Amino acid sequence: MRTGHRRTPSSPRTIASLVVIKRFSNEARKLVYRNGIVSHALLACLQSIQPIQKRLTGEWLMPAGPLPTIHEVARLAGVSVATVSKTLNRSGKVSELLQARVNAAARKLGYAPHASARSLRSGATRILGLLVADLANPYFLKLVESIERLSSAAGYSVILCNSAEDPGREERHLAMLLSQRADGVIVIPTRRGWSGRQAALADLPMPGILVDRRIEGLDLDSVTTDNVALGRLAAEHLDDLGHRRIAVIMGSPEHQIARHRLDGLRSGLASRGTTLDERLIEKDNFSEAAGHAAAMRLLRHAQRPTAIFATNNHLSLDCFVPLPRAGSPFPTTSPSSRLTSLRGPAWCGRA
Repeated sequence: MRTGHRRTPSSPRTIASLVVIKRFSNEARKLVYRNGIVSHALLACLQSIQPIQKRLTGEWLMPAGPLPTIHEVARLAGVSVATVSKTLNRSGKVSELLQARVNAAARKLGYAPHASARSLRSGATRILGLLVADLANPYFLKLVESIERLSSAAGYSVILCNSAEDPGREERHLAMLLSQRADGVIVIPTRRGWSGRQAALADLPMPGILVDRRIEGLDLDSVTTDNVALGRLAAEHLDDLGHRRIAVIMGSPEHQIARHRLDGLRSGLASRGTTLDERLIEKDNFSEAAGHAAAMRLLRHAQRPTAIFATNNHLSLDCFVPLPRAGSPFPTTSPSSRLTSLRGPAWCGRA
């Protein structure tokens, strides 16, 4: 029994109830404490589980004693330290019988190889850093899902960092990924930069790539959308449906994506002989409430528009909430004119 544990008699039901708790806690400790990652959601889960385990057994989830060592695993399995290392790191030939003994001992002790030491030997961590501008954006969530799935299939783990459109958080996250010696960094950058961001990304010691948003003047590979072309596609689509009086709900005109989509819409309409009414452009909308309010203002306009072009998916969902209440004609027209999401042409290359 390790120092710091306090045990009380446990019933079979108690033991069965703790199987999932203990399995989760072992993995959680590795994630939170060994890799230096603090996930608020994960810590909340741990904190809610601790009182449950204490009530069942009188034992706290986090052990008070030291973490198990490779030498303890070797003693319990009755093998050499080298055999334990080869088995857990899959770096040499070990018989199935010895592998089973080593794995059983490691599970019993809750031992896992030290990631930092292993990376120093191999020169690779098999970790990718993913900096996301804002996880509240459902589009970014889809990107995260795809990136994680493809990374996992390639044998990489992903450290996910949510910047929440806060440049300071993004800077701290990048510093953490550098300290973790990630093998690569994928960045969906915050709208606003921080002092030294361009130089920090230009001088990354590992491969880096920008996704969705480019940073002007930064020579870094990127995967983005051709937003001007997307705006033109929207203009052609709305013109084909017979719309000539089109409103726009957007964020900041200084934001590259919103500005380019507006430019594309304007030029697309001009090519069809329609001029975009500048009075129907609602700018600087960054929240659900702002998008909702912008849609209501447009619907109360003396020359009410027959279509609304929102420059991002967040605003498009928000602006359609008030339409049925406001007696808008949109919900009674064809589905394509009611709410349409256009997939823009992808663009890959140098920033």
